[in-house]
Amino acid sequence: MKKAVVLFSGGVDSTACLYWAKKNYDGVIMLTINYGSNEEKVANKVAEFFSKELNIPLKIIHLDFLEEFSKLRGTTLVAGEIPKVTAKDLENIEKAQETAKSVWVPARNVVLISVAASLLDALGGGDIIVGFNAEEGATFPDNTPEFVEKVNEMLKYGTLSDVKVVAPLINLDKRDIAKLLKELNAKYEYSNSCYIPRGFTEDGKPIHCGECESCVRRHRGLIEAIGEDKTVYEVEPKV
Repeated sequence: MKKAVVLFSGGVDSTACLYWAKKNYDGVIMLTINYGSNEEKVANKVAEFFSKELNIPLKIIHLDFLEEFSKLRGTTLVAGEIPKVTAKDLENIEKAQETAKSVWVPARNVVLISVAASLLDALGGGDIIVGFNAEEGATFPDNTPEFVEKVNEMLKYGTLSDVKVVAPLINLDKRDIAKLLKELNAKYEYSNSCYIPRGFTEDGKPIHCGECESCVRRHRGLIEAIGEDKTVYEVEPKV
């Protein structure tokens, strides 16, 4: 049986990966890893929703050390004020890099992939599905094809089973991902991209702030690609 572990953060990227993996693998496990971020409680509930919706088993793990290290670094996802941006700001590479640096969690993807690799090594091998994409790869070096290539080379030596990273969105931007979500008939409105979500609506949809970088990228991609955005925002994102 072809197995996969989907690293699920709750956003549109990992939601697209989850629906994609459900379609392409015989056995899928969702893995959500907590490290004290602002959206943690919302992300966990989102993970539980999609676990039930798609009938996929879910594991939630909290990494105390990553929370500690993130606070040590001053990562705004864990402690501090999240930058507010507009779509125009995203076109300014210096501004985008500044925002990315603010929310950087120390070696996050290295750590998360290692946890997923350990699980799959114990299960006899399989693929780690990640939501890396071209748009975020422009500012996050651990979202690039080069990163995936190097990690997979390491995994050849770091696991006894056949474990590798698969990034189905690696060449896509948020517009392409929005189109894929529609093709997969994904209930993206129940996902959460917001760095500082405001809770949930009565019917269980996360309430996005509408002002953080992740909200703006999400809204712009959905509107420009499919002409609609069912996401609930506290403030309408500026695009």
